[in-house]
Amino acid sequence: MDRLHRPANPAGQTARLAAARLVAALLVAMLLVAVLLAAVGPASAQRAEKVVVAHVPLINFATLYVALERGYFLEQGIEIDLQRVASGTEALVFLAQDRLDVGAIGLAASVFNAFNRKLDLRIAATTSSWGQRHGTRILTRLDLFDAGEIRSVRDLRGRRVAVAGGAGSAGHYLFLIGARRGSIGPRDFDLVNLPNPDHGPALRAGRVDASLTGSPFASAALAQFMARPLLENFAPGTSTTVFAYSGGFMRSRPEVATRFLMALIRAARAMQGPKYLDPENVAAYKKYTGVRDEVLQNEPPLLYYPDMRLVTGTIVDMEKTFREAGLADYNEPIALEAMVDRRFQQEAVKRLGP
Repeated sequence: MDRLHRPANPAGQTARLAAARLVAALLVAMLLVAVLLAAVGPASAQRAEKVVVAHVPLINFATLYVALERGYFLEQGIEIDLQRVASGTEALVFLAQDRLDVGAIGLAASVFNAFNRKLDLRIAATTSSWGQRHGTRILTRLDLFDAGEIRSVRDLRGRRVAVAGGAGSAGHYLFLIGARRGSIGPRDFDLVNLPNPDHGPALRAGRVDASLTGSPFASAALAQFMARPLLENFAPGTSTTVFAYSGGFMRSRPEVATRFLMALIRAARAMQGPKYLDPENVAAYKKYTGVRDEVLQNEPPLLYYPDMRLVTGTIVDMEKTFREAGLADYNEPIALEAMVDRRFQQEAVKRLGP
């Protein structure tokens, strides 16, 4: 007897087919979500963490600006609240009070005084360093040079020297390390606090005899025959600007503190070699600092280390120089580990790779 077959149920088959298609669509959607989350990273999948950063708009802090414009902070789940300050000293007070998370600041005697008073902050990374060639020079008056009265830094004893920021500033330190070549100490000259743009006119008018002049103002003074160079391209590797963290930021949000440096390191790596003048990078420099195209093209660039390493040699030497010059309000040396915290930079490099 032939086996009987039930007639097909078209409605049931259609329902099962629709259900299968729905399950397949859901699986595809879940796969797409997983791929997107993997692409943007776990930090971006969460709500962005606000980090308050104070800065003085300088090309020294270019990694900060490039990271902002290229979206590297957002990729790390960080929203930057950028606050402009007049000086690093102003930022120090806010850092110590936990009103700031990060300060992009220049080192000065006041910073070391703060460490001595055990204010709650640490240096987390170096921002940039001088290369073998850089635009900062020690200049002298045209007439004194041509007359043979001043031909080297050793001839500056008893002379009036212009430095931006005055006593205890980063410029003061940079002049002192240059003056060491002529055995000139901190008490062997008269310091005049004068902004960099005013150095050339002051030299030409005879109001000062020499200056420690930064880029691009030193080049401008030479091009306009306002001065002669006494010392150029000295002390390569020197770094007087840093990223400092507040104590509260380090203790309460160490993961965010690490990711902040990861974004900066990505920016530094996007600025190496010819990439320094990549149009997207140049746009960031100009937006935040106002630097001109001709300066970027003609002046030697700073070094931005691709691992944002701490240049501890400069930190130690600055502390010692200011203390021995009587520019600090203490007498005993400060231990390096009381000024820096390496954990975040080291962890950031570990995660990103060398």
